[in-house]
Amino acid sequence: MNLNYPKLKVLLVGVGGIGCEILKMVSKWQFEELHIIDMDTIEVSNLNRQFLFRQEHRGQSKAKVAEQTMKKISPHIKIISHHAAINSPAYGLKFFQQFDTVIMALDNVETRSYVNKVCKALGIFFVDAGSMGFKGQSKAYYPEYSECYDCDPVAIAQKQYPACTIRSQPTTCVHCIIWAKYLFEQLFTEASKDSESGILEINMDKTNPEEVFLWFFNKEIPHNKLEIADVMYTNRKVQPDEIKTVEQLQGMWFWAFSQLKGQLQVFEKDDQIHQLFIYSSTLLRCINFKIDPYDFLRIKTISGNIIHAIASTNSIVAAIEILKLLFFMIKPAKTVRDLKGAIYYSTGKRERIISQIAQKRNENCNSCFPRQVYLDINFEIKLEQLVFAIKDFVMAEGVLLYAQSRVIWDEEEEEQCQLQSTKPLSALFEQQIDNRILVKDIDDKLLMVLWLLNNPDQQEIQFHNTKKNDIKLKFPAPLIQNQRKVIQQQEQLPLKINLPVKPIVSIDLDDSDEIIID
Repeated sequence: MNLNYPKLKVLLVGVGGIGCEILKMVSKWQFEELHIIDMDTIEVSNLNRQFLFRQEHRGQSKAKVAEQTMKKISPHIKIISHHAAINSPAYGLKFFQQFDTVIMALDNVETRSYVNKVCKALGIFFVDAGSMGFKGQSKAYYPEYSECYDCDPVAIAQKQYPACTIRSQPTTCVHCIIWAKYLFEQLFTEASKDSESGILEINMDKTNPEEVFLWFFNKEIPHNKLEIADVMYTNRKVQPDEIKTVEQLQGMWFWAFSQLKGQLQVFEKDDQIHQLFIYSSTLLRCINFKIDPYDFLRIKTISGNIIHAIASTNSIVAAIEILKLLFFMIKPAKTVRDLKGAIYYSTGKRERIISQIAQKRNENCNSCFPRQVYLDINFEIKLEQLVFAIKDFVMAEGVLLYAQSRVIWDEEEEEQCQLQSTKPLSALFEQQIDNRILVKDIDDKLLMVLWLLNNPDQQEIQFHNTKKNDIKLKFPAPLIQNQRKVIQQQEQLPLKINLPVKPIVSIDLDDSDEIIID
């Protein structure tokens, strides 16, 4: 589909399985600019579904390689890549302000929540999609009318974990667990026979534990490299509750390796040797990347509930995501009335796409609170001065200030206020990021959400509405000239419809919101 949006600036967050599908679908579109951002690098395990990458790209930035590939496929698109985390200091409110719409293709709750907060503050329409095995979902989030991503908090007790990527730069223990299980599969299962795939496609003796250990916990690690411990610690069986040192942890790893090598394994969640290898590999990788590890029982539970990514699911949810985006851009008035998301799932016998009507915003959700304000301010200003300015702005005699889930100003706590009042903002907030403050009255009622942006040259305190005033979306999208001619010719022809004997898709929108694909 060729669509021309010459004044539209779009941001795609995430260039993994779903992100590649998105780029394929918009390859014939025209934008003013298309920015793509991803902090991850390419692993061979990505290649079965992330088709913009090749084996020679291993270790390179996903965003940079995707930009290069897309320029070959669609040279007419001005595409700009960013190899960074979207929640890093350079990508705050001012970065997002330049965009008219945002497409999310992420794999974790924290980053989704961050993008949601920024887009809601700025009034930017955005779409989101995710997948887990044969299940997937896609939703559209509108600036004013519907719930946001944080209105319905994701359950903390997650039971299944998507193995959508083997992260080269892990940030959580879950990433390390998924990597450890993948290492197990590549070393000891049927997958180990294939020397052309996986994380062991390098020239290595898979039966040599010292060589494997040094590669994955030393040579391939940019920092916190681990050396093999003294021989007295290696190849010794140690129970998880006995682990006190890194040397003992290495002993567990080498012992489990020695028990597993030499015969093909089938991963069993309750096999003690399997779990000791997963546990020790996870903790060693956590040490490499300075990540707080989980306990043995939690690692065992997660490793037995990892769901592998499926390319067809990614393709389906990405298509639904783009349809939601198109629907908003072409018919915004009708979109406001419908406000629908969609869920896809497959049971093996039949596939379903089920529409969902978006709910009203949660009145207790501060992420999409209507009154959001930003403040360019010199962080050398005292907190007391900021509090006085906030009181005048919200016309309240007393206020409570919350930042990062902690109280930084409570007028009922006089001693705390005296201690805090003379502190400069630089002592309370990080200077390189957008700091978000919840301003409440003394009855704990939310009055506004305040974004603090450090500006050393700003001497006055001036509050500004976060919402964008220069939305550049033009509806409907201008059609390319040859499409206009085709449409005019079709309008002059008599309408002929040839129905197939058996319809591929049966749709009953009057009685149900369910679409069944036979």
